[in-house]
Amino acid sequence: MPANKHKHKAVKNAKKSKLSEKRSGLVSKYPKFFFFIGLALILFGVSLLVVGTPNNAKLGLVMLSIFCGLVTLIFANAALPKKKTDRLS
Repeated sequence: MPANKHKHKAVKNAKKSKLSEKRSGLVSKYPKFFFFIGLALILFGVSLLVVGTPNNAKLGLVMLSIFCGLVTLIFANAALPKKKTDRLS
């Protein structure tokens, strides 16, 4: 019997350590904040693209801004807590 209890406790501890490792990054700790940062970078890039005269430096900044915003937005969206839906079938 003690061997089974030991295995059972080991499985519980393994699950707890996985959950604590999951929230170790800055984006995963504050997903809403980084979601809005990503949106702000995309809007900044689009506004630079629309307003003013285009030149090479400006287009490079637009591409970097939109790319970094999209990457940040994707990671923040993946880290957002999902809503549980209770479906009655």
